Amino acid sequence: MSTEKEKKKVIVKTYRGNEEGAIALFKNDSKLMAEKGYFPKNQVWVPGRYSGFSFFIAIILCIVLVGILIFLYMLIVKPDGALTVTYELAEAEQKTNSEHNGILVSDEIKKLSELHNSGILTDDEFTAQKQKLLNLL
Repeated sequence: MSTEKEKKKVIVKTYRGNEEGAIALFKNDSKLMAEKGYFPKNQVWVPGRYSGFSFFIAIILCIVLVGILIFLYMLIVKPDGALTVTYELAEAEQKTNSEHNGILVSDEIKKLSELHNSGILTDDEFTAQKQKLLNLL
């Protein structure tokens, strides 16, 4: 046995990163390896790739992120509401409204009469307009 460490015949090193970064690391390290007597024999660049598990995690995170965005949207934007009205027939109010309409109709007939007396409306026009107002009651 020798006391001196035996040198390995082949050393395989991997430099990780993007292509330019890995080449820069290789160039720096190749000088140190040359001082030890090792020279590059072969090099292969393989682009990185994600495993199936990484894609699965990414999809789950996208779903969660989209879910969070939808939740925030729901907190900020309120949906359209609904107005519900219940109607009840009130006979007393109807009588009051009829009386009120009668007062309005009589006022309109007075105005028509003034127009007729001043000659703006003919007898036939006055009678037709008066009948329309009386039909409203």
